[in-house]
Amino acid sequence: MEDVVLFRASEIFSALSNPVRLRIVEMLCKREFSVGEVAQEMGIGASGASQHLSLLARSGVVVSTAHGTSRRYRIRGPRVEVILKLIEEFCHVHVLYGVPSSDPETLA
Repeated sequence: MEDVVLFRASEIFSALSNPVRLRIVEMLCKREFSVGEVAQEMGIGASGASQHLSLLARSGVVVSTAHGTSRRYRIRGPRVEVILKLIEEFCHVHVLYGVPSSDPETLA
């Protein structure tokens, strides 16, 4: 991989490394949301939702468009959903559930 792609990949994985942000991305795979809608749906404050969405936008995972005085957020494209499905499939295939184990047998 080119260095610039490695950097962008690390930014994307970093953005997706938080369970709350992963849930937000899952929501955005279904439809657009405003900050307030994300906050309500996730049961978090608007400032927290805004921070999560901002980080996801900086990483390139989501994009926003202005709608009057608010912004609507959506995933950048269908490949984001494919990435999530591949991660889910990887976990199922390798039986990676719950808290990671330090047992070398489960790390194979």
